[in-house]
Amino acid sequence: MSNRDVRIDSYFSLPTDLAAELGCWPEFVCGHEYEADLRSDDEVVVMRLEQDDGRPFVRIRGTGNGPLFHRVVGTAIHALSAHSDDVWLTRWSD
Repeated sequence: MSNRDVRIDSYFSLPTDLAAELGCWPEFVCGHEYEADLRSDDEVVVMRLEQDDGRPFVRIRGTGNGPLFHRVVGTAIHALSAHSDDVWLTRWSD
């Protein structure tokens, strides 16, 4: 089983409802705005809005093997880039 973790930084120029972007997926469990929980047979993915020295970022963590984590990351980047002129992703670990 793999643990995957990314950090997405942006200027958050305009609000982006990432949970709404994911809400119609069969894997969607619950969520609101920048936070969502998703589950498939093979994976659990958790997306949260976190702070680092007062700067917000979206953190997406996935446990398991399968495409769900990558689908969530791609969708989040695509949605955030529609509302900001600068979005960047970092493979993350504490």
